[in-house]
Amino acid sequence: MRVTNMMKATQLLGNLRYMNTNIQDLQNKLATGKRIHKPADDPVGVGYLMRYDTELSRNEEYLENVRTGIGILNTMDQLMQQANDVIKRAKLLTQQAANGTIPEDIRKATAAEMKQLREQLVLIGNSSYSGRYLFNGQKMDQPPYTSANAANDRTDRGMFYLNASPSASVPVSITGEDIFGEAGSADNTFKIFDDVIAALESNDQDALINSLDRFDIGADRIAKAWAEIGARTNRFELMENRILDEHVTLEALKGKVSGVDMAEAIIQLKIQENTLQAALATGARINQLSLIDFI
Repeated sequence: MRVTNMMKATQLLGNLRYMNTNIQDLQNKLATGKRIHKPADDPVGVGYLMRYDTELSRNEEYLENVRTGIGILNTMDQLMQQANDVIKRAKLLTQQAANGTIPEDIRKATAAEMKQLREQLVLIGNSSYSGRYLFNGQKMDQPPYTSANAANDRTDRGMFYLNASPSASVPVSITGEDIFGEAGSADNTFKIFDDVIAALESNDQDALINSLDRFDIGADRIAKAWAEIGARTNRFELMENRILDEHVTLEALKGKVSGVDMAEAIIQLKIQENTLQAALATGARINQLSLIDFI
């Protein structure tokens, strides 16, 4: 077969295009740090990448749920501290007012502060987080307590859960009655405040003395709920650490599939550049034309 100049030129151009494409591909990989930019680069690797991306996206959702749960529980923890402080102050005022030497006008003045403490307790019971009422079960859009009738207000006992993994749903909410007592019960914390206020206003020393132990019941109930909040917080934090560890593992696996070996890529780039330069030089020499070629 006769090899013409046109055939040599066409072959040279084809080789040059192929080498330029390889160089461009290597430069793109070095610039992005990824070796897969389209399915044709590695059909099997693309399947793994899609799987890892799906797992990472799902982990992000679980991580968001876990952090939301931690935020809610940390808020509850602070509220339990506040509620405990309110009860301690109320008990101290009741002890002082129960003293037989306290005059009637002092007891009535104490009733005014006791009313403020009760209002603070109602405010704690109606606390919310990101627009969700914390102590009304699944009825998170409704405040559980009214100021006028808090002692008899019933809260929802439904439980609000957050998914922390495909197989784990962790309870977050705590019903107000687990914290402040059954609605209408004599040991309901709001009922205790109502009775103490009435005793202060009526100057009933015996009723004040009988109320002291009831405050301890309210404090014990808060302590129990507080401990439950702490246990749930610990669980959420453990799950957060597990999700973060899994995230690191998935990112590492994804990097192994799609990442570029920088040293190897640089070596290949230099080889391709040298090959291109050699091809250009060889092509220039082979395709040199002069008048002698036409004689």
